[in-house]
Amino acid sequence: MPIHDMLYRCPRCGHDPLDGHKGRARCLSCGTRFEQGRGSLITVRPPEGPPEQASATSLLADMKKMGGPGTGKGQGRDLSEESLFREARVVLGMAEGYDVIRWRGEVLGFSERISWKGEGLIRLEGEALTFTPVQDTVGLVRRRGRAGSGGQTEGFSCLLGDIRGVQISSKALQVTLEGRRLYQFELIDDSPKRWEDLLCLALKRLYAQRGRGIIEFKPRVVTEPLPMRSGQETGHR
Repeated sequence: MPIHDMLYRCPRCGHDPLDGHKGRARCLSCGTRFEQGRGSLITVRPPEGPPEQASATSLLADMKKMGGPGTGKGQGRDLSEESLFREARVVLGMAEGYDVIRWRGEVLGFSERISWKGEGLIRLEGEALTFTPVQDTVGLVRRRGRAGSGGQTEGFSCLLGDIRGVQISSKALQVTLEGRRLYQFELIDDSPKRWEDLLCLALKRLYAQRGRGIIEFKPRVVTEPLPMRSGQETGHR
């Protein structure tokens, strides 16, 4: 994954987004540069002073402290409630079967066979995730080098509570619904890592309202009861 997709917000000053290409990224606000180092390390070059080596894990933690995926102000259950909001251009694909991955005759695993449906807008607002196709969406998909399945692309909508799994694959966000239905959203001008973080944050909030915490998002969402507060255990408020 390109550095500017993984570090969609500057871990040093919080500016969003970073500008970059493949193994390099630069913050247009503070001027810090990020380059792929050895192994999993990233070289951080501040405007002044010597460069430093940092792990991707530590930079992601710093990015989270600086604001993470970012939230919008939308209308929640009441006018004062903060509601998550974001939209981005994507190419929609659906898993229609699996391909066997072999090496020297040995089966190593399976990968989803993605059928590309069309281009449109993915939108997270409150507790709903929607996809709205654009006109001539099949033609746009073909011009982007994706083999479309033909026909008119239909819209997509689900409630967050219907989501059974969230993960990223290269430049795409994968969302699994009930019945192992897998939708793949290839981000055109946004970060798949941002969208994974954003959906995970939205799901955490949703399940917290139900008294449950999420311990795993992929390959499926796994929850457990949240610890009861001392007041709840004794029956006192």
